[in-house]
Amino acid sequence: MGTLIKTAFLKAKKTGKKSGVRSQESEGKKSSRFSVHDSRFTIHVLLFTIYALFAPAVAGILLFTGYANSQDKDTIKYETNTIEVDALRGVERLTPITFENIKRETIERRYWMQDLPMFINGSTNINAYSESGASIGYSYFSIRGFDQKRIAILINGTPQNDAEDHQVYWVDLSDIGSSVESIQLQRGIGTALYGTSSIGGVINIQTLDYFKNKFINLNAGTGDYNSRRYSMEYSSGLLDNGFGFYGKFSKTKSDGYRNLSWSDHWSYFLSAGKMLGANSVIKMNFYGSPIKNHLAYYGVSKDYLDGKISGDARKDRRYNPLEYPNETDNYNQPHYELVYNLQATKNLFISNTLSYMRGEGYFITNYPISYGADFSYFRLPNFYTHDSASFNPAYFNRNPDGTIVFVPGKGYEVGRSDMVVNLFVNNNDYGWYPKVQWKHSGDKGNLLIGGELRIHSSEHYGEVSFGSVLPPNTLANYRYYYYEGKKKTASLYVNEIYSFNKNFTAMLGLQFAFHRYSIDNDANKPYKFDVDYNFFTPRLGLNYNINNDFRVFANVSMARREPRLKDIYDAESPYSRPNFRVVDTLSGTYSDPLIKPEEMTNFELGFGYSTNLLKANLNFYWMNFTNEIVNNGQLDNVGQPINGNAGKSVHRGIEFEFEYDLIAQIYSGIRYKNPILTLNGNLALTDNYFREYTEINGVDSAGKIIYGNDYSGNKILLNPQIIGNLSLNFNSDFGLGAYFTMQYIGKQYLDNSENERKNPAATQVAGYVDKIINPYTVFNAGVSLDIVPLIGSKNLSKYFRTLEASLKVNNIFDRLYETTGGVDWTGTPNWIPAAERNIFFNMKVGF
Repeated sequence: MGTLIKTAFLKAKKTGKKSGVRSQESEGKKSSRFSVHDSRFTIHVLLFTIYALFAPAVAGILLFTGYANSQDKDTIKYETNTIEVDALRGVERLTPITFENIKRETIERRYWMQDLPMFINGSTNINAYSESGASIGYSYFSIRGFDQKRIAILINGTPQNDAEDHQVYWVDLSDIGSSVESIQLQRGIGTALYGTSSIGGVINIQTLDYFKNKFINLNAGTGDYNSRRYSMEYSSGLLDNGFGFYGKFSKTKSDGYRNLSWSDHWSYFLSAGKMLGANSVIKMNFYGSPIKNHLAYYGVSKDYLDGKISGDARKDRRYNPLEYPNETDNYNQPHYELVYNLQATKNLFISNTLSYMRGEGYFITNYPISYGADFSYFRLPNFYTHDSASFNPAYFNRNPDGTIVFVPGKGYEVGRSDMVVNLFVNNNDYGWYPKVQWKHSGDKGNLLIGGELRIHSSEHYGEVSFGSVLPPNTLANYRYYYYEGKKKTASLYVNEIYSFNKNFTAMLGLQFAFHRYSIDNDANKPYKFDVDYNFFTPRLGLNYNINNDFRVFANVSMARREPRLKDIYDAESPYSRPNFRVVDTLSGTYSDPLIKPEEMTNFELGFGYSTNLLKANLNFYWMNFTNEIVNNGQLDNVGQPINGNAGKSVHRGIEFEFEYDLIAQIYSGIRYKNPILTLNGNLALTDNYFREYTEINGVDSAGKIIYGNDYSGNKILLNPQIIGNLSLNFNSDFGLGAYFTMQYIGKQYLDNSENERKNPAATQVAGYVDKIINPYTVFNAGVSLDIVPLIGSKNLSKYFRTLEASLKVNNIFDRLYETTGGVDWTGTPNWIPAAERNIFFNMKVGF
């Protein structure tokens, strides 16, 4: 009934942040003065130990443990002692949504060390990129053209999107793929009724079900760009006393494809679980990834792509404009989760999740004078000198005629220098996510009632760590901004799936959500405010199974999403003010925000066909937006996208996907368990455009809106109109596996002008560069061989579960292509290139 009560035969977890500076996905967060290699890692381990000791007692008080040991005569007798309740996952031929499942077997075959966005790249209507070009470091993806800020991402039911900027920073979840049991990718609004608004889709991740199997795995891998991964993994299986344990530690490093785009990550995942009788289970998860990366969020200009700098395009395209050697991101965000699932009666299921995330770290960024930032940006005064010959001429302020500003009695005016700053963020995020599920009306109905209570607080501050010259008496590590951000979220939702008969099912979901942003203790400005958002969003869907092979479904859903905190007020900038039409600091009045919540109505119609030989789905969608929050294609001075509202816009498309068993009839009579050869493919044709959109560039001193470019009728930036994938897969039960994939990504625009569609004369100006990402096709392949099942030796299998070697080849035909980009503050287009042909070799030993 729309619920997954997963049972596994008795033989038988990690998240995000920011670099405050980056490509189109950049957002903001980091923390106090912290080195990921210092003793604070030990503190987090100690916290987890305390957490593990006291969590069961807390669970007993909060989570109806009186039911845990009850043996009601109606209680289901399970084949296994594992109970997992996830009513928010789609079920084939029942749930009227569009989704795709990725199972553990596929993850084990395809995963090597890439970030999760690069792993799911190739799924229907998904486009991903990596800033380093090497699939590790800062990586992002979009669904139907919507970036991660508008995709609800859950791990074990815990929302991962940052409360302030809605982003997920997979770099803080390095190597999470090795600890994942399954992933469900939902396109469109989906079934997630809490967390970040699921406008573009839902990524629902379940970490490893370690109760199923006992094992020890050792992995060692190496590849191009000095990429390396080493890992140790242990699962106890379910022990006789009802306990189970899982632990993984890994190290991943890479120099990156681009210059100075290296990554250095540790990763850990620790979990302990206990069956509390036959019908309930409690698990405690502790995971994270202390990381250090060199930043690479800016792309390169056309001259670099064309090899006009050195004459060698393959050399030039790897250039990273962030050349300062220590321009790094240093961060750690451990996750603590307590998950309790209970089958109270035959038809009543209760699930509670408590979570805590503590993010802390900083990133270092260089401000050479070429960036144009003067002392006022860092809230420093100008100073004067009579010794103009001892200073770089670029450091002086200039008169309109180009001469140095000279003040009698003071001297020549110095207004800027080369600067290095450290930007810190401390985050604390507490969450409670209860769910109650009731199967009723003779198993025809499945009612889910749940909620979300989330409290988030943060400290943001920046310090000047170096200046080639600084005003006299400037303190060491001078702090030039400080503020506290807060957010509170409370939501309540109800979802009913009712089967009128075995073929006809209806789904009705209702959600009420409350969000409150707050800015407090701004050290440099008098601004202190709260801004509230109240959303009510319904969704309705119908599924009809025409026969055993065909089904049709339709749904109509609404979603609303609040702006990021930085869209409302960029407290880091000395030049900004809260983005309200009315700002009165004396009375504390802040009203009529310039950035409105975005609202969307989604219409879906889908058809499905499924037999043993062929599975196929065809889906049509139309999304009508009001006040869509969009990027204008530019990044601010620390690499973050500049956003605004588009009055009205449309996202529409057709999605087709299939899986065909090429030789099912041939091998149906022989012993092989797995399909030997399958062909998978998908195709998305999309059309995303503005119906009404005129940029708002701010408000003047009289409160009058300053309007910018009119983009009505233009295509939305970074939205490929065609995405296609093909995959040929060979799998066997004798240890040999292989795959070959092809991906096509269509043309994309770098900003919302659609390459100056309304101003074609601009494209004829000498030196104009097209603001387009060209279409590309890329091929990848992999092969693996496990000699334990291949040889079939009982003596060998007595000591080893697996002895596997695997080889992955990416970009087989060595194509030069670019995956994303933008337009910098000077209006110059730039692109982030992908890696050339590269390989990765891995050895796995399992006991």
